[in-house]
Amino acid sequence: MKTLAHCRVLDLGIITAGAATSAILADLGAEVIKIESLSYKDPFRRWRGQIFPGEHPDMPPFFRMTNRGKKNVAIDLKSEHGRQVFLTLLAKSDIVVENFSRGVLDRLGLTYEVMRKANPEIILASISSQGESGPDERYVSFGSTLEAMAGLSALTGYRDGSPEISGVDYNYPDQVVAVFVASMITTAWYARQQGKGGAHLDLSQRELTSFLAGEAFLKKTALARIGNAQDHCLYQDCYLSKDKCWIALSILKTDQPALSLVTGTQDEAGLQNWIATHEADYILSHFKSAGIAAQKALGGNAVLQEQNAAWSRALGRARDGDLVKGVLFEDVSRPINTLSPTAHFATDTKEILMQIGGYTEEEIDALVELGAISLPDDHKG
Repeated sequence: MKTLAHCRVLDLGIITAGAATSAILADLGAEVIKIESLSYKDPFRRWRGQIFPGEHPDMPPFFRMTNRGKKNVAIDLKSEHGRQVFLTLLAKSDIVVENFSRGVLDRLGLTYEVMRKANPEIILASISSQGESGPDERYVSFGSTLEAMAGLSALTGYRDGSPEISGVDYNYPDQVVAVFVASMITTAWYARQQGKGGAHLDLSQRELTSFLAGEAFLKKTALARIGNAQDHCLYQDCYLSKDKCWIALSILKTDQPALSLVTGTQDEAGLQNWIATHEADYILSHFKSAGIAAQKALGGNAVLQEQNAAWSRALGRARDGDLVKGVLFEDVSRPINTLSPTAHFATDTKEILMQIGGYTEEEIDALVELGAISLPDDHKG
């Protein structure tokens, strides 16, 4: 049996942090119901024009990556009737995941206290830039500003250069928080199973980023940016081979004899020249034989070509053939060979409202007329 079997999650998560968290919960066996509305869809559905030829306009790659394995229900939380539908589902659910800006749930009238009245055992996981309290709790942040405030960007970059950020297509604080929050939720779920009740989990992406870089702050003086170099390495950098492949090297000071044996030199200029006059495979075979850490710096297509050779779980194929993120946690005795595909907007609204909410078809039709919910036919692409 999967870790979160018989657990139902209402997913209000958007973009990466919240949506990726609930995707991991789906991997762990939870029934995850993603909630959107015609007036506010997950912004990843229209993320920077990333639609490839032949793809549905509402299903770009970034959205598929963080939403596979979920059902999709369209409820307008700005509507009084829509909020009541949400609370009806919440009464029969276990977990809510959200990463709205602080204050959004308050304005919607869906605070933790309101949720607890509908379900005293509910677990609410709130993911935010700065956390639920503090001087910057309502301040708008992005991955770039979070990395700056958390101290990470000050550590990243070249000597005498500017701080560096991971960028909008990666956003380290958004990516890494999902793993931590999924673990927190699982812990809270087990505690609830043991009679400890519900919980409001508060995770600040800024604090998490500082936590993960914490060892760098132990020195009383600010650390200088040093690029790829490290004090314990003789040389650590990426060098371009004759066949235009970047080779990443970490050469320890104790590797000097081996370096001299392979390249005939111990200085960096000589090393760079030797690499520039040989092809990548030749370079790697000689360095690896000498016990020196060396690898190609692979781009996306090259990484994909290594599937089932160098890696197996990082990415996977859904049953519809789409490439999606793989499964981080898996029971090796029950491997997941295919992943559930990403659901289209409002696909499961009627089924979920009837089966879980107990609504009749007539009541559902009335809710559609009120604009509280949407069905697939309401979606105009």
